[in-house]
Amino acid sequence: MIQSVFGYPVDVSAYQDFGFLLHYGEPFWCQVRPSAGQVCFGMESARYGRLLIKFAGAPLNGGLAPEAAALRLQQAARLYELLYPHPALVKLQGHGPAAGGYAAIFRWPEGESLRGEAAQETLRRQPLLTRLRMLDRVFDFQLNAVEQGYMPVGFDEGSLTADFTAGQITVCDIDLYRPLPAINDQGRMEGSPRFLSPEETTLGAALDDVTAQYALGALACFFLSRYGSGERQDWEAGDGLYQAAIRACQEKREKRFSSLADFVQTWRQEAGKAFRHTIS
Repeated sequence: MIQSVFGYPVDVSAYQDFGFLLHYGEPFWCQVRPSAGQVCFGMESARYGRLLIKFAGAPLNGGLAPEAAALRLQQAARLYELLYPHPALVKLQGHGPAAGGYAAIFRWPEGESLRGEAAQETLRRQPLLTRLRMLDRVFDFQLNAVEQGYMPVGFDEGSLTADFTAGQITVCDIDLYRPLPAINDQGRMEGSPRFLSPEETTLGAALDDVTAQYALGALACFFLSRYGSGERQDWEAGDGLYQAAIRACQEKREKRFSSLADFVQTWRQEAGKAFRHTIS
């Protein structure tokens, strides 16, 4: 059945009480994520400001079982706490049981999700140095996550929110990250196809920091190609950056960099050259 939740339609198999959310103000945004078993809300009040609240445990039709969804969000909340000191990550304000499920409350990430076509067009109109700084912020976060022992799973353009006015970018979704070492136990894993390495579509494949660099190479193509294509004729940065990005997202693992750290180091060296060339 379709349940109206503050005027937003949510497809559930049974009624779910969302009344606890009103403590945090008035809703201004809602997104249903059946694969994660989550209903997410933007809430606003004079007391709390703007918040992003993820709720797992509603009986969503075609979605993850409520108990499994609530447990996954609880585990993810602990990871947000572990990795939050990094400035690129959305700030977790609190988490705990709610309405028979589990809720995680975040500071609202200002800006636009890069999943939207309009946001992507705006991104590619930004100066090259702005895009390079945004990329470095994301790369630094992912490198930190791997160094802390977590494999980025489900990472794609929809995991990012860009505030173009401030020239800032925020990582908003790390719910599916896994402790390293990890194994692909799903077959095709979550995420946009362009960001998925062959390991992430192969049941039983090992997932490690060689895997992690694939998504970052693809992200570089997404940021620095005229149409996000990664084709050489569409590339808008230097050749050294292009070669680094393409090497990171090679289909064959042995052709990539030996580690995520090696890729990021090479990328930064080439970005420095591009920066000096731009201002000279």
